[in-house]
Amino acid sequence: MMDFEGMRVFVAIADSGTLTGAADKLGLTKSTVSRRLAAYEHQIGCSLFRRSTRSISLTDTGRQHYERVRELIHEAEQAVAEIASDNPEPAGLLRVSASFLAGETLLAPLIWRFMEKYPRVKVELLITDKFVDLIREGIDFTLRMGELQDSELLVRRLGKGSRVIVASAALMQSRPTPETLEDLKRIPAVVTDPGKQLWRFASGESVRVNWAISAGTIPLALEACLKGFGMALIPFDYCKAALASGELVQLLPQHPLPEVDISLVYPRLQHQSPAARAFLHEIRTSDSMVE
Repeated sequence: MMDFEGMRVFVAIADSGTLTGAADKLGLTKSTVSRRLAAYEHQIGCSLFRRSTRSISLTDTGRQHYERVRELIHEAEQAVAEIASDNPEPAGLLRVSASFLAGETLLAPLIWRFMEKYPRVKVELLITDKFVDLIREGIDFTLRMGELQDSELLVRRLGKGSRVIVASAALMQSRPTPETLEDLKRIPAVVTDPGKQLWRFASGESVRVNWAISAGTIPLALEACLKGFGMALIPFDYCKAALASGELVQLLPQHPLPEVDISLVYPRLQHQSPAARAFLHEIRTSDSMVE
């Protein structure tokens, strides 16, 4: 007979990436999860995960099996939950991802309002500046800024964000104020990635800046900029307080940067969970999560 519970444990481990995460999701002990996984692997006759003392990852066979059974398990859980509960209020786990910047300034306020409205929903926030694969990592929604590459995902545009070039007032006291795009080449720059040194402007013009620090994330780039290590290209909402206080000054305001799209991205699933449907409804009916 098919070991449905073993398959469910397998999918939970693959979704969360850890035995502990699966145990928390299923309400089981870690040892029970480990035992049920071992029994399931024994029944089907192959290893689904590579294990080490510090990590667990899918084998090639495990990944293929996960892609085949993931939706079966999730839909079965949803069907059971719908029948078992007399309360139509959405419940269950919602997994949402965003970058550090978008997560802090845009996503978090919406999540707090959502959880106040739907207290039976558990929300797992995955805040990272790394690219996340929604399907492979079992993410319900992600908030992305800029151009989108995943043509098979569904997208809801939430608004646009403006960006500015800023530098610390202290840094600019010792340098002439730039008047042209070429003048930016004479000021050290802080970027988030070495590949992001070509700054494009709304006019269609561009300039390749000389970076001194590649900070990895926008918050760290802003911190380095505030410390006077160089100018930086920063979303306006993230640095407007420092501009208002005079800690930062805007460079070349007469050369605006193009605005970037802010989008909610989610997988194209035949059946969304009640929690995911409620979250999407909240997005659609709210005035805006982008000021």
